[in-house]
Amino acid sequence: MEHQTTTKTRAAPGRPRLFKEEQALGAIMQLFWEHGYEGTGLSDIIRATGLGKASLYATFGNKHSMYMRALAAFEANMVDAGAEMLRNNEAPALERVAAFLDAPIAAVRDHGDAKGCFLCNASADRAALDSETAAIVQRCYSKLAAALQRTLSEIVGDDAAPDRAQMLLAVYAGLRVMSRSGVPIAALEAARDDALSGLPPR
Repeated sequence: MEHQTTTKTRAAPGRPRLFKEEQALGAIMQLFWEHGYEGTGLSDIIRATGLGKASLYATFGNKHSMYMRALAAFEANMVDAGAEMLRNNEAPALERVAAFLDAPIAAVRDHGDAKGCFLCNASADRAALDSETAAIVQRCYSKLAAALQRTLSEIVGDDAAPDRAQMLLAVYAGLRVMSRSGVPIAALEAARDDALSGLPPR
């Protein structure tokens, strides 16, 4: 009985620690997402997470490791969700593509969120300088392209879908970057509508 009680008492602290680690990673992701790699300092991370330098390094490693953990979390939480939305055939294919292209605009228009897309920001900010970042960026774009291609095959057929998917993915990335730089909503919506205009209704 005494051994069982001791084991139970020791196991309990593990859950709050895991929860705090997830919270800290979320805060780190938001910092890198909004300010980029160079624009985020260790003091910013300490302030946002409430963790000391030693605890941060013990949990996440150095700044580069923190950045990679944050980008991987974005892939798991956001990129995979976007790809799943495109694959979900409960909505018409054209409606899914339209929602995908509208997402960068809706973030600013409906929520006042102009920090863009962490994936697109990383592509411009770090991918050319760091091979690990480039690998995640390319993998994420490949996931989105594959999901777009699958959805577009329902609209334009299998032969035309690959090229159209790459074009629309480029439009999506451009909209994310342009929305971050303060381009007027009307201009973004016009670009979205022009990209969609070549797709037959389904």
